[in-house]
Amino acid sequence: MIRSIVLVFVFVSAAFAQTTLSCPETVEATESVTPVKGWSISGGGKVEHKFERVSIFNGKAGGQEYELAPDDEKKNAGKIVQTWNLKDYRSMNLFLRCRYHDTSVVLFSDLAPALTTCTFTFALDKNGTFLGKSSLQCR
Repeated sequence: MIRSIVLVFVFVSAAFAQTTLSCPETVEATESVTPVKGWSISGGGKVEHKFERVSIFNGKAGGQEYELAPDDEKKNAGKIVQTWNLKDYRSMNLFLRCRYHDTSVVLFSDLAPALTTCTFTFALDKNGTFLGKSSLQCR
């Protein structure tokens, strides 16, 4: 009897985990420098980079892929909120790329079929540079 309860709990937890997705708030990258003739090197090591922006694609990462524009955009109190309605693009695989401040490191992940919308919230300065903390929530 107890075994059945535990199995049901694990199944419910796994199902919930697949119904939400967001980009990690930070990534840690390792910096190094190629030696330059006549110069010594100091420093380097691990550097933390904060989440900046997201791109959502149809297709296969590294193959035939198409970047999707948001279906809706609203501006409120200096914040921009973009929304993608994923159910409209399910004829092909959907995946997202998470990009981070001051690094070329990009994380990517498939968007599970249970996810129907992604909402990206961010702020830009007058030059179009991302300000503060950006966030992404796919449900």
